[in-house]
Amino acid sequence: MKKDIIKNIRTIIERCGNFGSGEVEIGGETSSPCVNSMGGLIALAEYFTRDEVDIEVYEPESMSSDSMHSYKMEYKDLDEDVLVKILEMAEHFEADQEKTAKRIED
Repeated sequence: MKKDIIKNIRTIIERCGNFGSGEVEIGGETSSPCVNSMGGLIALAEYFTRDEVDIEVYEPESMSSDSMHSYKMEYKDLDEDVLVKILEMAEHFEADQEKTAKRIED
């Protein structure tokens, strides 16, 4: 199952390009899938390329919106529930790209 999800994510990115979580609205909101929580820190998947995901680590209690640390992960190392959320975001991104292209054509 994970392999199929990853294949679908990669196919969309190959067709539409890399994207960030802030570029995709689902239900009128943007959000980043949570990869991990460690004590008072959370790691969010925020940018998606064909081969890897950029993860940003935040301290939710902090007044700063800047991440404390960032690192990259391969899709195969993510939990299936995170992959499902990324695929949903990719599908929304693809749909938005198609709507934009249609508007340009019209």
